[in-house]
Amino acid sequence: MIALCVECIDTFEGVEALSREWSELESATPEATGFQSFAWCRTWLQLAGDRVVPRILCLREGGRLVLIAPFQIERRLGVSIACWVGAPLTQYGDALARPGVERAGWRDLALAEIARWRDVDLVALTRLRADGVFCAGDSAGEPLAAPFADLRGWTPRRQKSVERRARLLETKGTVALVEARTPEQRESLARHALALKRAWLRRRGAYSIGLSHPVSEDFLATLAREGFVRVNALMVGDDVAALDVGFFGQGAYRSMLGCFDERFADGAPGHALTGRLIARLAGEGLAAYDMLPPADAYKRAWASGETRIEARFIATSLKGRLAAFALVRLRPLAKRLAHALGRFEAAHSLSNAFALGFPRLQKRNAHCDGANCEDCGRRGDGARDARRRSGQCARLRHEFRRGAAHSLDG
Repeated sequence: MIALCVECIDTFEGVEALSREWSELESATPEATGFQSFAWCRTWLQLAGDRVVPRILCLREGGRLVLIAPFQIERRLGVSIACWVGAPLTQYGDALARPGVERAGWRDLALAEIARWRDVDLVALTRLRADGVFCAGDSAGEPLAAPFADLRGWTPRRQKSVERRARLLETKGTVALVEARTPEQRESLARHALALKRAWLRRRGAYSIGLSHPVSEDFLATLAREGFVRVNALMVGDDVAALDVGFFGQGAYRSMLGCFDERFADGAPGHALTGRLIARLAGEGLAAYDMLPPADAYKRAWASGETRIEARFIATSLKGRLAAFALVRLRPLAKRLAHALGRFEAAHSLSNAFALGFPRLQKRNAHCDGANCEDCGRRGDGARDARRRSGQCARLRHEFRRGAAHSLDG
């Protein structure tokens, strides 16, 4: 019988020593998403410094690394919590493990070891994909979903409203999808994308835990400079109208961050970029375009399917059980309240702007005259179908008030 050995790495030097084995195990794991890659975890731990303590669970069989589960230990309000390395930017949590009939036994052994961590109050196994290594047992909390577009045999999907609004972009300059090629370009555009996204969130009274983390900007910039993260830009003339920041993982492209310049909002540059990027990735032979959780409406417009996302919590103390209750029960309620307040503030701001007489907002709220509507992007020849256009404008006004945020932390 081959001996099994469990070890935990708790230093950055120990993490670096795993580089070759870790990367080889990731390549051997069919379910690997990239969020547990050596590059992702090492970069985060290096930049996070003493904010977190690594706890990398390694399982060896006859000396060969067969499973690795990368955690970090944090203290929140006096509670010691083990969560995935890279949280809150890590969008999928899981272990890396070699395929085979032995995998279930390896997983059970790893979970038994985790349950013995008495220096940790709570182990948060969050963002578990339904097809993942650790997704077994009862789930806790509200399930999420990650939309994706299956690119195998993909054919372009016409979206007339997107095409119509894209023509507005073409009136401002030549429209092209360009990928940043040099380390300097990737880093600069990654920082610019984060700045655009943060500004977008502020304008809508929304908040992202991941994007607000003090490490997030340098983390994304470093991954971009080193080539792990790709940055694609929709150019309108010489201007950057929209950006997509993502990376490749096991045949799929993971779109982490999408943003656009408000100056081009009437032309829906984010949708224009997504359509072009999906077409290019399909041509390159990628299996999927993964939009990550949550399953917002604008993502579902491009999706052909969704992956269920679950969570499990292992509490080892009373404080851990209380923390688990807060994460499972109270946090979803707090998020819904925050989103409701964001919608109220957006609607209130819109109402105030209309009362103050801002010309553009008056135009949006007053009417769609069937001749030239900036909301729905349609140019018509009279009032024949003004009622239809007015309905479209009402829908867009609702979306504006809703103030939904495409945030990394859902």
